[in-house]
Amino acid sequence: MIPGGEAETTTFRTVMPVRYRLIVGLLGFVATGGTVLATIGAGPAPFVVGLLMALAFSAVVLMTARVRVGPKNVQIRVAAVFATEIPYREIRGVSVGPVTGLREGMGLRILPGATGYLVGGPSIRIECGPIAVLVSCREPERLLSSLARQGVPTA
Repeated sequence: MIPGGEAETTTFRTVMPVRYRLIVGLLGFVATGGTVLATIGAGPAPFVVGLLMALAFSAVVLMTARVRVGPKNVQIRVAAVFATEIPYREIRGVSVGPVTGLREGMGLRILPGATGYLVGGPSIRIECGPIAVLVSCREPERLLSSLARQGVPTA
């Protein structure tokens, strides 16, 4: 708690690591370019498809994970679409999670024993029932410290 009795709110924003952005961006460039080049004589349709593919890959490359540590809960959002809130009373513990990458995927992921909100790189693991929540965070120790100040047990 900060002076005056008001609860502290901290937001952590994590972007996809550069090496993953380069890999996904290169794959997007090749897929988009290949589609357009393979059907170049078919009129404007290949360019429209190529543009849509480029937009889709751009959204993946620019994906972020946000964790907001608020006064009553932790809010998690990935890809500006998938979100969840976990009240502190439901959290049994938090710890540093694994480093995730292309194998685990990006965005909202269903993993063995956890639901992931991932963009790759370091993560934290939030135990809150039979399934844990794994969320990408480039500063896991700082996030754990922020959660500990809210009374959340850390490992």
